[in-house]
Amino acid sequence: MKFRSLMIALALLMPMGWAHAATLKLDPAWQLLAIAPEQTLTGAAVVLTPGEHHLLVRYDETLPARVNGDNDETLSSEPQLITLSVGEQDLVLTTPSLGSDAQKRQYAKLPKARLLDGQGSEVAMTQREVAINGLQLGVNYQQLLASQLMSSTSAVAAAPAATAFVAAPASAPATPAVGGASLDAQLQQLFLQATPEQRKRFVSWAVQQF
Repeated sequence: MKFRSLMIALALLMPMGWAHAATLKLDPAWQLLAIAPEQTLTGAAVVLTPGEHHLLVRYDETLPARVNGDNDETLSSEPQLITLSVGEQDLVLTTPSLGSDAQKRQYAKLPKARLLDGQGSEVAMTQREVAINGLQLGVNYQQLLASQLMSSTSAVAAAPAATAFVAAPASAPATPAVGGASLDAQLQQLFLQATPEQRKRFVSWAVQQF
C-alpha cells in the first residue's frame, strides 16, 4: 500500500510531458549541434516532448586512410536545420545507404537526412542548409539556431503567403578588425577550446588555404 502511494506521488510530481515523451536517436554520422526548445545535449539520443522541435545537425564522417602513414579524411557538411513534429513514438535520424567513399563525399556536400519511426517508415520533416562562411570553429550553435528561427518568424510575418523557411542562410558573424597579435591569441584560444575532431577539421581547412 505504501509502495503504491509512493508511485502515485512520484507520478503527480513528474512533469506531464515526461509521461508521453519520445526518444530521438541519431545515427553516428549525424552530430547534434543545437536544439529548440533548448535542452542539455548528451549522447546520441534526446528525449522530446510532443510538439514541434527544431534541430541543428551536421553530417560528420571519417574515412580511414587507405595507406599507412596517411591521415584519415574527415567529411563535414554545413549545418542542417531540421524541423519535426514529435508524437509519442520513438524516432531515428539516419542517412540513406552509402556504400562507397565516393558516395559519402558526395553526400556530405548536400546531405538529406531520413527520419524513421519504430517500424522503419518515413516520417515527414523539413530540412534546409544553414551556410557558415569560413571555419566552423568557435561557433555558438545554440545562438545560431535561435537567430535562424527568429529570421524565419520575421520572414513569415512580413510575407504570410511564404513558407516557414524563407530566410536566407545566415553567415557567421563578422569578426571586428583586430591587431595581428590579438588575432593570433584568439585563434590559439579557439583551437585549444576545440574538440579533437574540430581541430582536425581546422588543420585540414588551413592546409587547403595555402
